[in-house]
Amino acid sequence: MSTREQFISTLSHALGRSAVRHAPEPLIYRHAVHTDVLKDRSLDELTDIFLDYSKTIGVDVWSTTKNQLNATLHQALKTCSIGDIVIADDPLLHELKTAHILNESGRIHVWEASGSWENNVIFAEKAAVGIAVAKMAMAESATVLLFSNAGSGRSLTLLPESTIYIIPKSVIVPRLTQAMAFVQAHKHQLPTSINFVSGPSATSDIELVRVVGVHGPVHVIHIVVTDI
Repeated sequence: MSTREQFISTLSHALGRSAVRHAPEPLIYRHAVHTDVLKDRSLDELTDIFLDYSKTIGVDVWSTTKNQLNATLHQALKTCSIGDIVIADDPLLHELKTAHILNESGRIHVWEASGSWENNVIFAEKAAVGIAVAKMAMAESATVLLFSNAGSGRSLTLLPESTIYIIPKSVIVPRLTQAMAFVQAHKHQLPTSINFVSGPSATSDIELVRVVGVHGPVHVIHIVVTDI
């Protein structure tokens, strides 16, 4: 018996069951709307849909190339509050030497994969801007998928007043259906947490008064890199 089976067996007996129940059969859907939506759109069309809907939900959008990414970040940072910047410890940003090049825009802190978790969070809490690379993006809802890992903790994009998501064009998919299929296919290699983020943090009370920034960034920027 595997460790997983032993764990489930313990729970099963605690619930008064003599044997572990078999998993139910997968549902057979009569319709396939969840896979049909936007399925015939080209990557260029999906990118346009993603950018357009990003604007609808209050996100600033930019398109650039890999070679021009640092220059675009410079321009995007001018629309954010002046202050410290925390960026992900990401291979793309290392390759482009983004931290070094952006140093003149503010005090830079690269999320330290081997450093103190507390120091990373403290810096993110005080930072004006967080910069991270999205794992995937969904055109239908302008949602980005983030993987929290040693080089990019959740606080990096949650605590700063502004967050910039860098999105390679190649990872834009139609909708949540494809994103969840990706997650399912990589279920044994997932990080400690994954997060689906759609625009700035916002909430409404019973009187429908909308407040932005209560649970996260007030200002969000999507930068699509068109040649990666």
